[in-house]
Amino acid sequence: LIPFNNKYSICLSSQVGCAMKCSFCFTGTQGLKRNLSTSEIVGQFLLAWKWLAENRGEEKRILNIVFMGQGEPLHNFDAVKSACDIFLSKNGTSVGNQKITISTSGYLPGLKRWKDEIPGVNLALSLHSPFAEKRNELIPINKKFKLEEVLSYIDDIPLSKKQFITYEYLLIKDFNDSEVDARKTGELLKGKEAYINLIPFNPFPGTEYQRPTDLVVNNFKDILSEYKIPTLIRMTKGDDVLAACGQLNSKD
Repeated sequence: LIPFNNKYSICLSSQVGCAMKCSFCFTGTQGLKRNLSTSEIVGQFLLAWKWLAENRGEEKRILNIVFMGQGEPLHNFDAVKSACDIFLSKNGTSVGNQKITISTSGYLPGLKRWKDEIPGVNLALSLHSPFAEKRNELIPINKKFKLEEVLSYIDDIPLSKKQFITYEYLLIKDFNDSEVDARKTGELLKGKEAYINLIPFNPFPGTEYQRPTDLVVNNFKDILSEYKIPTLIRMTKGDDVLAACGQLNSKD
């Protein structure tokens, strides 16, 4: 659960571990253990809702669902789709389409099913670099599913009035946080129906990556604003218990 102004978002996992092996993500270091079932995905929401009801009283509203926990959601497409059907159903949790966001590293087989099978739900792409050699290091499946092809599929998704595409950009000190990186990203996304989330790197045990300074993060945001792209800096929450973005890992 992620608190924000007395309201909550819930970050759901779709797998135990992950097969994508992204170098910036603690989950990727453990590999893929197994897919979660639909009931296990929905169960996360119900358990959180019950905890809020018992511990937060009138504040028990979960306004947003984001599939940004452990796993690549589109690698477990059928279970994630079924979970979304339950979340959206008036006989389920009755959450609005615009309140659900599914994140992907760019897993193209799942994206190819998106338009017909999960219409109306928001999509977030882990971008992290507009340069192929850097994105190859951060997201190894970029070598198989090229960014240009992924963006082409995303551009073809018909968006409803309240639907949007978010591009997640993880900022790593002295790796992808320079003015050159910012301007190349701006050129790549300008003119698109795009939002950008800037995420300062959250360190985890064994990583060599480092978090950039707040000044660098803000300068990166200022450059993107020149390209008229709405950009937010995501606040870090949960890093004290290794629960922030990119820090999730399972313990046996």
